Amino acid sequence: MAYNTIMKHLKIKIDKLEFQEKEILKNIEFTLNDNDRIAIVWPNWAGKTSFFKVVVWEYKNIEWSIDNIWNLSLWYLNQIYSDNEEKTVLEELKLAFEDILKLDKDLKYLEVEMSNSPEDMELVEKYTSLLEQFNNFWWYDIDNKIHQIANWMWLLDLLSKKLSEVSGWERTKIALAKVLLQSPDILFLDEPTNFIDMAWIEWLESYLKNKWTGGYVVISHDREFLDKTCNKTYEIQWVLGIEFYHTNYTWYLEERERREKKKLLDFERQAEYIKKQEQLINRFRAGSRAGWAKSREKMIEKMEKIEQPFIPQKPKFFFEEYSESSEKMLSFKEVFIWRTEPLIYISDAKLFKGQRIWIVWDNGVWKSTLLKTIMWKIPILDWNFVKWKTTKIVYYSQMHEELDKTKTIRDNFIKFWLEYPDEFLIWFLRNYLFEKADLDKKVSELSWGQTSKLLFSILWQTESNLLILDEPTNHLDYDTREALELSLNKYSWTILFISHDRYFVNKLATNIWFISDWELSISYWNYEDYRFKLENWIDMDFNLFDEEAELNLVLEEKLSDRQIKRMKNKFWDSKKRKWSKNKKNKK
Repeated sequence: MAYNTIMKHLKIKIDKLEFQEKEILKNIEFTLNDNDRIAIVWPNWAGKTSFFKVVVWEYKNIEWSIDNIWNLSLWYLNQIYSDNEEKTVLEELKLAFEDILKLDKDLKYLEVEMSNSPEDMELVEKYTSLLEQFNNFWWYDIDNKIHQIANWMWLLDLLSKKLSEVSGWERTKIALAKVLLQSPDILFLDEPTNFIDMAWIEWLESYLKNKWTGGYVVISHDREFLDKTCNKTYEIQWVLGIEFYHTNYTWYLEERERREKKKLLDFERQAEYIKKQEQLINRFRAGSRAGWAKSREKMIEKMEKIEQPFIPQKPKFFFEEYSESSEKMLSFKEVFIWRTEPLIYISDAKLFKGQRIWIVWDNGVWKSTLLKTIMWKIPILDWNFVKWKTTKIVYYSQMHEELDKTKTIRDNFIKFWLEYPDEFLIWFLRNYLFEKADLDKKVSELSWGQTSKLLFSILWQTESNLLILDEPTNHLDYDTREALELSLNKYSWTILFISHDRYFVNKLATNIWFISDWELSISYWNYEDYRFKLENWIDMDFNLFDEEAELNLVLEEKLSDRQIKRMKNKFWDSKKRKWSKNKKNKK
């Protein structure tokens, strides 16, 4: 016997959303099912948070409609910010049970009223009804539930702390714990990986994939997170409205490129066809074939014209490569990195041409100290550290410290001794999606993403053979990150970088410098392989292969035949790509 099951859903329709006469959203319409796992991508990042606030009813005075006939519960996860920072974490978590707390307050009020008017049966009936609702909520289990979630998420030590005493990443965990206590049907996650480390990001991924039973919609800069948690990708642009891709983020990129090429090809083919027809019409407009020309002209007029497709412009990154260099860049031997006391010990490490090294910390501290030591801005505590004379370093700081934010874009170029005519500067900056009007803007007026692109555009002018990048993808939108990755993969010299963007790491890294317990260890390849080693209890210092691609004998005792085969295949694929690249460069 067949049963028709109707999936619970929301119908979302946003005709137009404006702020200060600026259009933020338009033509957004789709159905959200209660088991959907959707990534929302915003190439220009305008209005992403506004979209969530519309759906969860925080914005109301706009042209929109949300049909929620199933009365699905929705929850919007953002950072915990409270008007009362003196409130404790425990008190904040109890707000997840707001309905129960309100019932409790109402019951206490009625108890006082009944003591004053014991003969009032209407009060008794109302009290009995509320008490039944209250008991149905399992109110007596609230403290136990909070304790269980707090213990599970390592928040027990924070429960008695005031909100003013907790950090940004702790607030993210508190916000998530509050959501888990609430257990909504659909969860809206706005940048859930901000301020939390990789271990916590992976925990959240696992929880959403394996334990969360409801639906969710995610906006995140973390493309790896989107890949692992979402099976649909919806792209929103203010010009086009919404485009649907029933794939994860990686496949969305390929499908979007295919769609864009097809739209452009269809437009160009029709434009070429119409042009040829108009030439024939003009040729035969007078004479014996005038009737045919008139008929053909009407046909062209009635034809449904394909509009020229809007394809968002993508930035272009360039890096000026230094023409002379040795194969070696840096060498460390029994070195202590320090400020007022020893912080990091490096037994033996070398940096060679062509390596792209990801630096990873288990706690994220002192990274700037290491980078500034490499650039000779901080002296080392003990010898031997060698930087070859031919090593030319270009440094990108995540806080954009090299820029003077009180000055204009033009003045910042002059600060770096780059005095160009405005015509050249405008042409040049268009590669980074700046316009003529931006030249006289102060850096402080720019968004974080624009400031990042400005710094990259200035760094491009300096020859280098060693790029040191501190969180280079922070604040960049999807298209800009893809463009940066493409350019860095073409860079033939050496890159040393710090990043929490696993997608970026997997695309770029060839080696890993792993710092744990204040000591540097060396591993190979990308983040996936780093995780593989951790999960298989393989020491970070073990080289997976020697020059002949022979697997380290110690590892053979730890890995299965299938795992050994995987590692060998990956090694040979990597080596073939390297040979192919060297061959191409020689040509």
